[in-house]
Amino acid sequence: MEFARPDRFVAGAAGDGEQRRFYLQIREGTLLATVAITRGQLTMLSLHLGAVLDEVSRLAAVDTAEADRTVDVGPLEVPLFALFTANTLQVGWDPVAGIVRVTMADPDVEPPYSLDVLLTPKMARRFGTRANRVVRDTPACPLCGQQIAPEGHVCPRLDGYRAFRF
Repeated sequence: MEFARPDRFVAGAAGDGEQRRFYLQIREGTLLATVAITRGQLTMLSLHLGAVLDEVSRLAAVDTAEADRTVDVGPLEVPLFALFTANTLQVGWDPVAGIVRVTMADPDVEPPYSLDVLLTPKMARRFGTRANRVVRDTPACPLCGQQIAPEGHVCPRLDGYRAFRF
């Protein structure tokens, strides 16, 4: 499935504490897709999108900086039903079209699920800003400062001998 001109591409989370789950949501017209993702994947996707855009700007003299700082802060749309859980993520730059391609896939199921989203540099920067906010709002361990995953947290300050859940 491909979203060539998405109206909205956002990250969000639902649930509290150990039940917190992270999602990517894409809307193009009346078509809505939601993909489950881990907190770590969301962090890396945000960082990698920024790095790709910075590198393109540096090497190709393409302006990928965002002119305004408007960020979509609206909630995820309901129903919040994930089509699949993204096990692999890929980010690429199309120099001809001047767009970023984000590919999310779950190759472990039959048939393999895959979803491509084509983003303008502006939309990719806005996604990164919102994704950072979503991740930052995840509770952190009071002992080590690492963010607590939905399934709990093995705190290195406790030498990893027991799972620390809050």
